[in-house]
Amino acid sequence: MHHHRHLNRHHLHHHHRRRRRRLILILILIIIIIIIIIIIVIIIIVTIIIVVVIIIIIVVVVVIVVVIVVVVVVIIIIIIIIIIIIIVIIVIIIAIAIIIIVVVVVVVVVVVVIIVIIISIIISIIISIIIR
Repeated sequence: MHHHRHLNRHHLHHHHRRRRRRLILILILIIIIIIIIIIIVIIIIVTIIIVVVIIIIIVVVVVIVVVIVVVVVVIIIIIIIIIIIIIVIIVIIIAIAIIIIVVVVVVVVVVVVIIVIIISIIISIIISIIIR
């Protein structure tokens, strides 16, 4: 009987230790779970931050590229317009020059012809007077 009680008490004690161990295990598990959750949260936050940063970088790059392209296109268009204007101005100047040259030539020719005609008329008149 005494022996049995002793055994029983020993058993109880053992059981208690096991319970404590189980509690410790549960605590460890809880701590591990909390750590895992914290790690997961950190990973998620980091991932979100990275994704956001990447998106921002992509947006910035796209904006920069678009701006550069627009600027380049605008510059090209401006250059083309300037070239066209220069060509038009050159053509107009050449045309004006040609017109002026033609007009001058025509005027000179006309003047020369008129002078020649006048001189020939005067000469013929003089000759006719001398002959008389």
